[in-house]
Amino acid sequence: MTEEFLVRSSLRPGIATLLTVVFCICLPLKFSSTRAARLQEAAKSDTASIRKLELKYDKAVVGAKVRVTAEGLPPGENVDLTWGTVKGGWVIQDYYYFRGRKYSETTLSLGKFPVSASGRLDATFEIPEDYGGVHDVMATIDGRVVAQNGVEVTQSFEMTPASGPIGTPIELRVKGLGWRTMENTWVVNWDNRGVGLVTAAGTRGSAVARFRAAGPSGDHFVKLYTGWQGQSYLNFEQAPNAYLPRPEFTFHTTPSPSSTPHAYADEYQPYSLPEPEVFVANGKLSLRPTQGPVDTVAILRGEGFPAGSTLDLFWQTYVGSRVSGNGFAPQEKPIAKVKVGKDGKIEFPLTIPEDLGGEHGLELRDGEKALGRAYYAIETAIVSMEPASGPAGTPVTIHLKGVGWTEYDNMYAATYDNAYMGYACGFNSQGDVTFTFKAAGEPGTHLIDLFPGIYQGPPTENQLLYRMPQLTYADDHPGNKIPALHFKFDVTP
Repeated sequence: MTEEFLVRSSLRPGIATLLTVVFCICLPLKFSSTRAARLQEAAKSDTASIRKLELKYDKAVVGAKVRVTAEGLPPGENVDLTWGTVKGGWVIQDYYYFRGRKYSETTLSLGKFPVSASGRLDATFEIPEDYGGVHDVMATIDGRVVAQNGVEVTQSFEMTPASGPIGTPIELRVKGLGWRTMENTWVVNWDNRGVGLVTAAGTRGSAVARFRAAGPSGDHFVKLYTGWQGQSYLNFEQAPNAYLPRPEFTFHTTPSPSSTPHAYADEYQPYSLPEPEVFVANGKLSLRPTQGPVDTVAILRGEGFPAGSTLDLFWQTYVGSRVSGNGFAPQEKPIAKVKVGKDGKIEFPLTIPEDLGGEHGLELRDGEKALGRAYYAIETAIVSMEPASGPAGTPVTIHLKGVGWTEYDNMYAATYDNAYMGYACGFNSQGDVTFTFKAAGEPGTHLIDLFPGIYQGPPTENQLLYRMPQLTYADDHPGNKIPALHFKFDVTP
């Protein structure tokens, strides 16, 4: 099922078409007979029933001011202006499965505005931060549509900064990306090399794409193409969506040395974890911290447990492989004995074991009986990149721990100097990932970036955006917002 199946578009893209709508007038009993008669008379006198809203604006982008006028409306009334749109985004099922995009129709209020004694509406509103594409604008009185038109919101792009040394973080801010297939995916090219894709599927059309400035020093050309399968569509002038923008920018890489570390990760965003569960009367259970890399020491605290008892602590995870044909399954194993104090309290330091990234359960048991469960999220951590310098052709090995296992966070897509190199995933190796490549390029600093991507999803989806770098990972990655990982290698003469 595609996202379009769930939404009826009432305007063709590129055309602000006045719609003919069949409606009935339903008047609340509290209306005065005079006002009800006036509204009914206004409806009878207009055979078309619905007036056309005249919409004037400079450019239909998010934040633009729109002037709205209409004639022949019921004098002295107040109209509600509404904005037709959709709600939805990425869909995750049972924590593990990626199910694509899904949307449904909805409306937003643009405000309430008066109709003059002569029946004229004259109002202004700002285009809301929303998906690009065609949106209905409707004027209603007491729920009855009296005037209507549409706006086709186009995309806007802004890149900052415009210069800096190798490794400079670059942000490409986008607004108005659409929800429909032909308007929802752009691709960033750096000097004619594909870096990754740009989406805003779950963020109402707005997101920030992040990548880094590569060398050598001098001007580098950043071009955005549409690409419904995450690949740049080059002859876009001949495409059915030729009217969409394909902006381009120039970044000047300066010769000053890079100040970034040889290896670092973006800051992790908080995981959305279930609250701890307690199965004893008046019991309490907590774990702090609730996320971090493997080998983190977390403190398990509790109250109300059987005084003086010794409980088993079980670690819950998944094992298997999605590519071997053997499938995967949940697994749990005892990792510690927890002593309960004479006052029924627990304070137990736990070293988080090496395992897959993402959510894990920690269950306290008395024999076969579960007494409580807390949750911990393992973050992906950089172990090493070795070596950090050497001549072209040097084998370079990157080692990670805590790589995830779900369909949407078990892989990283790698770029070398902003060119897609390949991907690595961690389910089969229980989160421990090692891969090797050879250093290439002229003497100087070269960048390796690992971006989150989506490993797989339904083959029936319109878009198969799989195993590619997602540059809007911090805003719009489905499920967990895992960070990008960054490295640099110095090629010596």
